[in-house]
Amino acid sequence: VSPKSKSHHTPDHKALFIISAGEAGEESSDSDGEQEETSHKLIRKVSTSGQIRAKKSVKEGILLKQTSSFQRWKRRYFKLRGRTLYYAKDCKSLIFDEVDLSDASVAETSTKNINNSFTVITPFRKLMLCAESRKEMEDWIGALKSVQKWETYEASQFNMEHFSGMHNWYACSHARPTFCNVCREALPGVTSHGLSCEVCKFKAHKRCAVRSTNNCKWTTLASIGNDIIEDEEGVFMPHQWLEGNLPVSAKCVVCDKNCGSVRRLQDWRCLWCKAIVHNSCKEQMGKVCPLGQCRVSIIPPTALNSIDSDGFWKATSASCTSPLLVLVNSKSGDNQGVKFLRKFKQLLNPAQVFDLMNGGPELGLRLFQKFVTFRILVCGGDGSVGWVLSELDKLNLHKQCQLGVLPLGTGNDLARVLGWGGLCDDDAQLLQILEKLERICLVLITLTLHLLLSPPPPSVRFLCGTVNEFVAEVGKAYERATENKEEADAMAKKVNGSVCVIYMLSVRRQCSEKCVMNNYFGIGLDAKISLEFNNKRDEHPKKCRYDHLFSIHHKHISTFFFCDGVPMSLPSLQGLAVLNIPSYAGGINFWGGTKEDNNFGAPSFDDKKLEVVAVFGSMQMAMSRVINLQHHRIAQCRQVKITILGEEGVPVQVDGEAWIQPPGIVKIVHKNRAQMLTRDRAFESTLKSWEDKRKIDSYRASRPRLNSQQSMEYLTEEECAQVQQLGIVADTLISK
Repeated sequence: VSPKSKSHHTPDHKALFIISAGEAGEESSDSDGEQEETSHKLIRKVSTSGQIRAKKSVKEGILLKQTSSFQRWKRRYFKLRGRTLYYAKDCKSLIFDEVDLSDASVAETSTKNINNSFTVITPFRKLMLCAESRKEMEDWIGALKSVQKWETYEASQFNMEHFSGMHNWYACSHARPTFCNVCREALPGVTSHGLSCEVCKFKAHKRCAVRSTNNCKWTTLASIGNDIIEDEEGVFMPHQWLEGNLPVSAKCVVCDKNCGSVRRLQDWRCLWCKAIVHNSCKEQMGKVCPLGQCRVSIIPPTALNSIDSDGFWKATSASCTSPLLVLVNSKSGDNQGVKFLRKFKQLLNPAQVFDLMNGGPELGLRLFQKFVTFRILVCGGDGSVGWVLSELDKLNLHKQCQLGVLPLGTGNDLARVLGWGGLCDDDAQLLQILEKLERICLVLITLTLHLLLSPPPPSVRFLCGTVNEFVAEVGKAYERATENKEEADAMAKKVNGSVCVIYMLSVRRQCSEKCVMNNYFGIGLDAKISLEFNNKRDEHPKKCRYDHLFSIHHKHISTFFFCDGVPMSLPSLQGLAVLNIPSYAGGINFWGGTKEDNNFGAPSFDDKKLEVVAVFGSMQMAMSRVINLQHHRIAQCRQVKITILGEEGVPVQVDGEAWIQPPGIVKIVHKNRAQMLTRDRAFESTLKSWEDKRKIDSYRASRPRLNSQQSMEYLTEEECAQVQQLGIVADTLISK
């Protein structure tokens, strides 16, 4: 459409243009290479801004749109109104392109879960779009899904009823032949590229996705529908079957024979208990689903059957004894948290798995707060764990829940201390991890401590200046007293008022909580290293190196230091580290030992004590990463008070988050304790040995005891001859 032709449009008319698909200069290209039919004409409609304003907006904002010219991205302003998506160069444009969403589907197409892109697929075109963040992308996908069902979209409200049953598509490839669950034909290409539901693994061509049935994994009682099983004992959930695309070497749980095929859709898999059966054996399976290996952790859909006054789902605790709430930071581990998010939705009820980057931990905690006891698994770094612990404290839930950590990304000092290691990057291990969570040790850890800050007292220079001004004012008032008594009285009142104000301010000065500390606190050099690292990582993610950071030097800090109210004399230092757990800066034992000695007790994360270590220079910090030496210990105490002197701020950090702290008073005091799930590998090894022994004993007990004649009947003629020969040889040896 030429600019000249666009100028003929008035605000009261709509135009329709038919162009060949190859001539649409800004039509988005198909990045995955799937061959679609191109014989049809591209029907392009445009509307005027006046017509669009007459419709109610569901969602609008700026997105990047991919064009067919070298797959470049261009900023466009999008408006979703009714079942139509409009876009133009900016919000003030007079002419908007429009896309009919009546027969559209939406799929995530992010490359390695990083660029937050998604595709709107219609019978006539594809729009590949990109959002600024994953939350923004999911909000757009949710809005596009809602208009397909003619429902009201509310981004801030968590209501699974809106999208229950709808598939959550993302583009992917497969290592083996895969078939579309809609048309039953093979997905194209050597790698079988197509769309897959991130929850139930339903497969579809891009052209078939819009025709798929809304039979995704159940989340609530209402989503089960007429398949629910009711009797005098209560309400039960049946199996939820999905046909075909079974894993290699799958075996039927009924007849123990191979299942599945690489030539067609064949046989069935339950989305909950993972049972695999032949089509002919399906009727022999029990009607009620046992929920499989993770049944202790799963909230069955039958337990989610009502909504409270705030619009949140209420879970009935009668059917769940110790359910698991999974909170995943999708940005952790270079955005690899998305893989774990999808895998947990496949293993558990999707309604109990939440993305911390899309709404925070509050939504999940509100769902679980009615349970007497429940467990939380935080998948992320130390920052994610601290976020969840702070939210637990706000909702006063730390006494009824136990928290475990699955480490993603870097650092992960708390996960190391609890026995979960420094990094988990394989989502294939999640089933085993869920099993371990059900047989885990529980410890009480002093994890949350107040970090209290207050402004410094007025400096001596400021105080002297104030006194001089005060004396000068009094002198001037006294000189003028004989000339103007009224002015002197007014000045006296002013001075009296000033003294009262100063007194009240000095009385009301108190510490306010800055943040909550879980792992460690640093001031001086180590905080400066952390601050420099965070800044360089934000500016140049690929150029950030530790060897450069350890060349940083910091001037000697000027502080007063108190442990449990006792002043401590310190040598000339470049920093201090206050430790709550015996792991620092990615696994360093900065205290330098785990045993008790003549001066200090053994460090522990559950003794309500803090360990204080001196930092003399960057060489000391660099060497601590390679050599486990006894470092410069200062004290073990329950409270720490640090007064920062001078006129300039000092770098400080809490659990890796650094900032510049102005002069003032820093206090670290105990706040509360948290119940944490620890992994004891020695206990796991002992338990596994015991279970293996139980299996052997049960196998022996189940074997029938046969007499000699019956035993001979089970042997072949050759085996009988060998046994007889063995008996003759044994008899000969015994007789000799």
